[in-house]
Amino acid sequence: MKYCQRCGRKVTEQTQNCPHCGIKQENPTEVESKHCKKCDQLIPVNANYCSHCGADQAFFYYEQSKPEKTEPTTQTVIEPKMTKSSEQTVALPKNESIHPGLIVSTKLMIHDLFSISKRIGRADYWWGFLGLNLMSVAAGIIIGVILSLTQMFDPSLTDSLYRLLLSGWLAFIYITITTAQVRRLHDCEWSAWLIFAKFIFVVGDVFIIYAMLQPQATAKAKYTFQEKKHPN
Repeated sequence: MKYCQRCGRKVTEQTQNCPHCGIKQENPTEVESKHCKKCDQLIPVNANYCSHCGADQAFFYYEQSKPEKTEPTTQTVIEPKMTKSSEQTVALPKNESIHPGLIVSTKLMIHDLFSISKRIGRADYWWGFLGLNLMSVAAGIIIGVILSLTQMFDPSLTDSLYRLLLSGWLAFIYITITTAQVRRLHDCEWSAWLIFAKFIFVVGDVFIIYAMLQPQATAKAKYTFQEKKHPN
């Protein structure tokens, strides 16, 4: 077994394209390469995860050095203990997408529709926000065409169908953007409860825009770009 270079999930040795994320598994001897930060094996330079050990390349791994054997002396040497928080220092990329853009960031935002236990970078958020607004324009045109055809064949259904289609689309957009805003708050290392400020008339909208423009913070790194798993 090996690990997907993009999503980190287990795949077979013969896998050319990951069945989970669809990314092609590159041969490090055929492309620009780097060494895994944990196992030091050769991997493609753009790999998010090591295909050998599955280590997330967004993390730095430090091994605790073993004390060298010395001759016994009368002086007592107290060795410093490495705490759990000092075993590794987190270095996150600015965005989950390698190259944030209109299509890739919009797909990421839709994919994480119901996900709030992770981050989303500033560029990914705003590209995804733009993509959803452009999709709303296209959806409005499609809904208009559907309603026009309905009016021709059965006018009595037009009003009910309009309410159904509009409500469904608005619910999809609202949930997608709201959960993305929670993930953006995580990326700024602000409390996710601040999302409720958006319900304050005018002031809430201004606050959310301000929050979404804030840079990434990694002092605590409670959340990463991977879904945080909760213990059963």
